[in-house]
Amino acid sequence: MIFERRAYTAEPGLVPEFDAANVERGFDFVAPMMQRLVGYFSTRTGPLDQIVHFYRYDDLGDWNTRLRGMYGVPELTPYFVRARKLLRRQESAFFDLLPVEELNPLWAGGRDWLPGKSDTLAPLGEGIVVEERSFQLRPGGVPGFVDACSAHGIAALAPLADRTIGAVVSATGPLHLVKLWWWFASEDERAARHAEVSTSAEWAAFVSALAPLNAEQSTLLLQPRPVPEMSPLFG
Repeated sequence: MIFERRAYTAEPGLVPEFDAANVERGFDFVAPMMQRLVGYFSTRTGPLDQIVHFYRYDDLGDWNTRLRGMYGVPELTPYFVRARKLLRRQESAFFDLLPVEELNPLWAGGRDWLPGKSDTLAPLGEGIVVEERSFQLRPGGVPGFVDACSAHGIAALAPLADRTIGAVVSATGPLHLVKLWWWFASEDERAARHAEVSTSAEWAAFVSALAPLNAEQSTLLLQPRPVPEMSPLFG
């Protein structure tokens, strides 16, 4: 199992036009990709006008077959022409599951969330906030991060347990990069839950354990795109 994180930066103000291009194209011709889609999200903080895509594939062969297969479908050519005119930049990176089962409730321990085959997390709504917390670790820091999670992190993040989407570690691009994903019903809920986390002794111990490992840390807030087919994680 591998994950692909794509980031498309649209021309200013054109994220809704990107949605419209997808809706007007329809989803039948891109079904092989949509069968592996976790969701499309737009940025609330960080880079403006950016759409982040998150996919789960069986392996690189599965990715290659599903993606390359679309390029041979003539009915998709008008969409590609239209969509590329809306975008300034496209990026892609692959990730593996972080080997901490408690931080991967959708995919670890024999579970395998897939659109249309698994329960959604919540009804799709404008207030939903998805948080991506990134830890750029120093070289060789991933095993120490996993150990810190086992010793303190799982307990420290218990207030977020029922809001956890997953945790991944980079396979391409910047090495030793860990990303944790959570979702919240609102900004207020996110603030309240993080306040509970930050006051615990386990959190202080977790932060202390990460200090020699962590080169950089950042948070990106996102929201699901308001099109059900583009946001299968939320029904």
